[in-house]
Amino acid sequence: MRSRYSLWIGILTTAGVVSVVSGCGGDSGSSPGSAAAQLSAKTAVAAAASSPAANLSASLGLANLRAKALLALLTQDEKLQLIHSEYQMSQVPLGGGGYIQGVPRLGIPDLNMVDSSTGGGSTMEPSTTFPATIAVAASWNRRLSYDYGAQIAKQLREQGFAMGLGGGTNLTREPRGGRTFEYLGEDPLLAGEMLAQRTSGTQSQKVIATIKHFAGNEQETGRGGGNSQIDERTLRELYLRPFEIAVKEANPGSVMCGYNMLNGFYTCENQHLLNDILKNDWQFQGQIQSDWGATHSTANAINAGLDEEEDVGPTVFLTPTLVTQALQSHAITQSRLDDMVRRKLYTMIRLGVMDDPAKPGGTVDFDQANAFAQRTAEHSMVLLKNNQGQLPLAAASLKNIAVIGGHADAGILAGGGSGNTRDPVTGAFAGCGGLTFPSGTGCHWWPVPWLKVNPTIVQSIQQMAPNATVTYSGNTDQNNPFVAYTQQQIDAAVALASKSDVAIVVVVQPAGEDFADLGSLSLSNPSNQNELVQAVANVNPHTIVVLENGNPVLMPWIDNVSAVVEAWFPGQAGGPAIANLLFGKTYPEGRLPVTFPVRDQDTPTWGQNGTFSPNPVYTEKLKMGYRWYDSQNIKPLFEFGYGLSYTHFKYSRLSVHTTPWHDLIVSFRVKNDGQVAGVDVPQLYLGINDPNEPPKRLAGWDRLNLQPGEEQTVRLVVSSQDQSIWDVANNAWKFVPGSKVYVGASSRDIRLTGG
Repeated sequence: MRSRYSLWIGILTTAGVVSVVSGCGGDSGSSPGSAAAQLSAKTAVAAAASSPAANLSASLGLANLRAKALLALLTQDEKLQLIHSEYQMSQVPLGGGGYIQGVPRLGIPDLNMVDSSTGGGSTMEPSTTFPATIAVAASWNRRLSYDYGAQIAKQLREQGFAMGLGGGTNLTREPRGGRTFEYLGEDPLLAGEMLAQRTSGTQSQKVIATIKHFAGNEQETGRGGGNSQIDERTLRELYLRPFEIAVKEANPGSVMCGYNMLNGFYTCENQHLLNDILKNDWQFQGQIQSDWGATHSTANAINAGLDEEEDVGPTVFLTPTLVTQALQSHAITQSRLDDMVRRKLYTMIRLGVMDDPAKPGGTVDFDQANAFAQRTAEHSMVLLKNNQGQLPLAAASLKNIAVIGGHADAGILAGGGSGNTRDPVTGAFAGCGGLTFPSGTGCHWWPVPWLKVNPTIVQSIQQMAPNATVTYSGNTDQNNPFVAYTQQQIDAAVALASKSDVAIVVVVQPAGEDFADLGSLSLSNPSNQNELVQAVANVNPHTIVVLENGNPVLMPWIDNVSAVVEAWFPGQAGGPAIANLLFGKTYPEGRLPVTFPVRDQDTPTWGQNGTFSPNPVYTEKLKMGYRWYDSQNIKPLFEFGYGLSYTHFKYSRLSVHTTPWHDLIVSFRVKNDGQVAGVDVPQLYLGINDPNEPPKRLAGWDRLNLQPGEEQTVRLVVSSQDQSIWDVANNAWKFVPGSKVYVGASSRDIRLTGG
């Protein structure tokens, strides 16, 4: 059998006597056998012959030439085969989310794709359950996000998957959103940079990264056809900005359009969104794929820019029969079909999937992945309250420790739906039911696919305090894990807390894809967790609350507890990670990527009574997230960027300079003036000199690990675009001079000002 390198030399050579298809979907091109076609092919062959095989995909231009040459050798039936995936999880190879059959005669491999938000979503292949992506955002750690993408992709490749579907980045406009845990917070810069890093990490492993859901898909309610109505400036500055950053910085192989409409058109047949913005303005060269079942037409979708349909049935639109009919009726052109196929081939070549396809049956290093999952959880947890230095706990001084609620004796909660790993189901819970959401129950709401290599929270705490008596109290109904606490169970918890040195109460807030968004940010499953916390706090002044959640939560008991730790959905190693933080083996590093309000009514989307509109109108415009609270002068419970440490940091010596090309150079000093080491996340905000802008917006940040007494200089560069607004009249970014500079430990804890 010839090597792939030899095969490609042959293909490029052959292309000299066949049509070499033109670039991006136009009708023009060299005719078969023309001098231009032969010259193009000879150039490609010369380049291929002078480069090692490993470098073929490194050159974007050569990848495109290879894609064009290969396209010229495909039959029409083979082209139609490559733009439509099959989906039936019981039948798709490897239990993935979709499958496209390759063309063996030309060396085009099969392509298996799988959900991968927090790990592999195969129904057949075991995967590590990593912390939720909202937790990764809470780390504010770019390198961690890169490694997170790479770690998941390593497992996907060993399982035989060449595409990961986990790059969610819809902004937290609606804090009650069911998929908030899958996304990267409420700020477009934070979300965009973290997404770009994750994308690069994924693609470093020769796995195609998908970013989604493009765009305006900020809630589950009405997502199957609801019409999100967003003005152009708001769309560009907020909801498209994370995608723009990721496309330009990381060059993802695929962008997935969503289920919803945007300004009157389904996103998968939205000409302005897919062609005008993504392919033309941003010069995106990869493929646009639909969400599963999000395609609603054949010709309209194809002409608007959709390149591939993911089939969930029963109604599909990019089948060979329907596409052929559209060609015959001249509803679409052959050049557009060729462009769809070329984009897929280009992506596979550029990212190494063509030359080095993923093969099933590899060996996954689960021990190494488990250690990374624990480190990720430890980097991302946020200390929200620590009254009188309650934390870290001193194990030597504790005799009796109460751990209450949240099934802390059994497992860790994970987000549901495609954002969760699904198999193998090895959890401590015997059943899959118990959730009280409107659309029913199912195994994909499972509290963590718990790998037994890790101890539970209770066991982890016992390991940290071996001489103390650690006792659990709470709901032990494993068949119905989210049933409300009985009065008897609350009384038992109170009795235990009253005779314990410290009471650690674990509370949970389940959430997931494809069911009604949370009706309230109040803890709901179990429904009386607030009553449990308050009852325990009434009898024990050393009550610590640990949150397992993917959304902001309300805390009516906040003034009565001594400490609060935000653990998010911390993944399979959450037990040891939580215990390490509580006892000071690690120190808190996370900062909030979303605002926690005092009341539901304070949020920008609550309206008169909290009713979700299936056709949401983004009337708050740019005043979303922390920008809303600042502009409306509403004090949040915990603001965006907030997080405590076990030490303290001092800021000084702010310097602001502007370059001739309008970059803003901001430098300042940060000193750890406490007694222990710690991580600080100094944040830079700008007050843009425009009356329609909110008071502040994030423009940069750094992450420092400082020893006691250590001081470092932070230097942040803000590009002219990040000092700009979207000029609707001219369809371009407009630089606005005179921004005010704010430097602080959060969006509200501003330590230095200038500009």
